[in-house]
Amino acid sequence: MKKPGNGMLPQKRLQDDFNRARKSANDNAAANDEYLPRWDLAALYKSPDAPELKSDLAQIDKLCDEFVEAYEGTLEWLSGSDLGKALGVYEQIEALRHKVSCYITLMESDDVANFARLGDLNKWFQENGGKIGFFEAELATMKEQTLMPKLSAPELAAYAPWLAALRAREGQSLPDGIGGLSADFATTSREGWGRFYHETINALRVEWQGEKLSLDDMAEHLSTMTLDERKEGRAAMAAALKAQSARIALCYNAMIRDDLIDNELAGVTRPDAPVNRANRASDETVDTMFDTIKSSYARLSHRFYEWKAQQHGQEVMPRAQVGMKLPGLEDASHEYSFGEAKRLVMRAFRKFSPKFARLAEKVFSAGHIDAEPREGKDTGAFALPAGPGDVPYVMLSFTGSASDVAATLGHELGHAVHQQLAEKACGFFMSDVPTPVAETASIFAEMLVFEELLKTEKDPAVRKKLLVDRLENMLGNGLQQLAYYDFEKRVHDARREGELDAEAISDIWVETQREYYGPSVETDDYDRYYWMTVPHFFDTPFYVYSYAFAQQVVSGLYRSYKAAEAEGADARAEFIENYIGLLESGLTKNLYEMFQPFDLDPESREFWENGLSLAAQYLDELTALDTAAPAARPKGAKAPRAGKK
Repeated sequence: MKKPGNGMLPQKRLQDDFNRARKSANDNAAANDEYLPRWDLAALYKSPDAPELKSDLAQIDKLCDEFVEAYEGTLEWLSGSDLGKALGVYEQIEALRHKVSCYITLMESDDVANFARLGDLNKWFQENGGKIGFFEAELATMKEQTLMPKLSAPELAAYAPWLAALRAREGQSLPDGIGGLSADFATTSREGWGRFYHETINALRVEWQGEKLSLDDMAEHLSTMTLDERKEGRAAMAAALKAQSARIALCYNAMIRDDLIDNELAGVTRPDAPVNRANRASDETVDTMFDTIKSSYARLSHRFYEWKAQQHGQEVMPRAQVGMKLPGLEDASHEYSFGEAKRLVMRAFRKFSPKFARLAEKVFSAGHIDAEPREGKDTGAFALPAGPGDVPYVMLSFTGSASDVAATLGHELGHAVHQQLAEKACGFFMSDVPTPVAETASIFAEMLVFEELLKTEKDPAVRKKLLVDRLENMLGNGLQQLAYYDFEKRVHDARREGELDAEAISDIWVETQREYYGPSVETDDYDRYYWMTVPHFFDTPFYVYSYAFAQQVVSGLYRSYKAAEAEGADARAEFIENYIGLLESGLTKNLYEMFQPFDLDPESREFWENGLSLAAQYLDELTALDTAAPAARPKGAKAPRAGKK
C-alpha cells in the first residue's frame, strides 16, 4: 500500500463510501445481464478543479523542487548508496505523479470533451516532469566506468535492471555531447515529421459516391459491402493513398535517416538493435524468432488462406475477399450479454487459478472497469496500472461479440492481473516490463477464455467461426506482424543506399505481404499503399515484432500448460506456480531466466516451433470440422481440395 500522509490517497471515508455505492450498484444489477459497468473516477479526484487535486499538485511541485536542489548535476559524484537512495526518492515522486497521469488518461478516454477541460493539467504535468527530467538523462549518459563501481551498493543494485532498461532506451552509447544534441534535435526533426505524418493521414479523404470519407469511415463502409463494391472501395482508398504517397515517403525517408545517423554515431550496425536492447532480447534471439516464424508461412498462413479461398469457391482469392464472412457462417454468431461475458471469463480464470480469478474480480468490485459504448468515449481498450497497492483500471466498449469476451475483456483483465502481481512483488519501477513480456498474461488469458468459449458452445457453425476468428487473430499477431517487421528491416537496409521513392517502398511492402499470404491471395493497389497507414512504422520503429514475439511465447507456454494438465494434478500445480512466478518477476529476471522453470530456451528454434504448433493444432481442428460439416459453397463452385499438411 502507498504510505499514508503523502497526500495522494483519497480520504478513507470517501473511498469506503465509493466502494459501498459501487457494490450496491453491482448487486442491484446482478440479475440484469445487460448491465454495462461505468467507472467512477471520483476515487482519484472528483473533478479537475477538486481541492484534493490542487493540494496534490502543490505537494508534487514542492518535492520536485527539493529534488532538483539536492541532486541536479551531482549524480556522477554520489556514492552508490547515495545514488540508490536518490533513485528511491525519484521513484516515490514518479509514483505520486502517476496518480495524476492516470486521472488525465482516464478522463480523456472517458470523453473526448475532457481534452479541453484538462489542458491546464496536461501543461502542468509536462512542465513538472521537465523539472526532474535531468535525473534520467544523467543516468542514461553516465559513463559506464563511472556507474559500474556504484552498483556494488545494495541500494543501487536493487535498481540495476531498471537502469539497464533506461540506458538501452535512451541510447546512452552516443559520444559525449551528442546524446543531448540528438534528444534536442528529435524534438524538431522526428517529432516534426511525426506530426506531419499524422496530420497528412488524418486529413486524407476518399472520394466515394459523392462523399469525402476518412480512411476509417471508408473501412467501416467496406464491412457491409458486396465483393464487387469492396473492390471498388479499396480502389478508391488506394487512389487517395497514392495521391499522398510522395509526401509520406519523404516523411518516412527523413525519419529513417535520423535513426540511421544516431545508430552510426553509436556504432550500431543493425537498425533494430536499440529496440532489442529495450526488450531485453539478444539480437540472436530475435533472429532465431524471425527465421523460425518466417519458415512457417507455407504450413500456416498459406494453408489457412488457401482454405479460406476454397470456402469461397476460389483457387485464388482477391484481396478484397479476405475479410468477408465465409459462406455458411454469415449468421454463425452468439451475442453475449456482459453478465455472460463476465461469468465466462471468471470461470476460465478460476479453473486455471483461484488467485488469478480473485485479482481479476478486484477490478469489478473496485469499480475500475468501464465497458459501456458511448459517444465521445475512446474506441480502444486498455488496462492501466494504478500503482502498487491500488487496482488497475480497465476500459473497453462491449458490444457482445465472442471477440469482446476473449480478445478484449479476457485480454485486458489478464493485463490487470499481471500488473497487480508485478507491482506487489517488485514495486513501481521494477514492475515496468518490456512489451513482449507485458503481453504474456493478456494473451494467455485470451487463450483460457477462448477454450472456455469453445467448450460451452454447442452450435457447430459458431464453433467453426470461433476457430476461424482465433486463427486469424493468432496468425495476424504471430505471423503477419513479423512480415511487417521484415518490411521495416528491408526498408531500413535499402535506405542506407539512398532515398527511396514511394513506389520503391511499396514494392518492398507488396513483396513481404505476398510472402505472408501465399499464392491463394491476390494483392491489389490498396494493399500496395497500405504501409502508409501503419503508425508504428513512423512512431515506434520495429515495435511490431513484439506482437509476434508475445504470441509465440504465449502459445508455447499454453501448450506446456495443457501438457502439464494432461500429466496430472502435481504437474499442473507446478506449472501454475511457475507461471505466476513469471508474472511476479517484473524486471528482476531476464528473458532467459523467466523461462528456465519451464525448461524453455528462447534462443532455440524449438522454443518458437512450440508456439507455432498451437496454431497448427487449431488449423487441424478447423479443417476437421470442415470435413465433418462442409460450409455452404456458392452455386456452381467446385468442391474444396484437401488442405495441405
